[in-house]
Amino acid sequence: MAEKNTKVPEFLREPLEAAQARLETLEEETQRVVKDLVHRGKASRRELTDMVQRLAKQDWTLDELRGRLEKLRAQGKELASDYADRARAEAAGRLVELQAKAISFLGVASREQVEELSKELARLSRKLEKGKARKGPVRRTGEV
Repeated sequence: MAEKNTKVPEFLREPLEAAQARLETLEEETQRVVKDLVHRGKASRRELTDMVQRLAKQDWTLDELRGRLEKLRAQGKELASDYADRARAEAAGRLVELQAKAISFLGVASREQVEELSKELARLSRKLEKGKARKGPVRRTGEV
């Protein structure tokens, strides 16, 4: 640096030389890191290529294929069963809603309403019978 034609003031020369030395050190470290990364990348690529080739060349035995197929079939049955259960529950719920809307629209009593009415009539009938029993027999007019 001292040999160059440019004149640098004396008070800047020392910090400039120190910065130049740090830049050279950083450049050397950077080159080492880049070479290491390139080396690692090549090694990873080789490993990946080897894995892909092994998988591509893998021979499946008939028993292995059967086992995998059975496992997939079992999973499929389980999923289908879950979906069928959900569909049944949803359909039943919608049917009940539709039935309630139809009964409401038509003004017809539902089975539960008829049963409740029947129970209420039976209760009132029993109450009436108890009331008759307390008062005694009912006399009709004209009887002696």
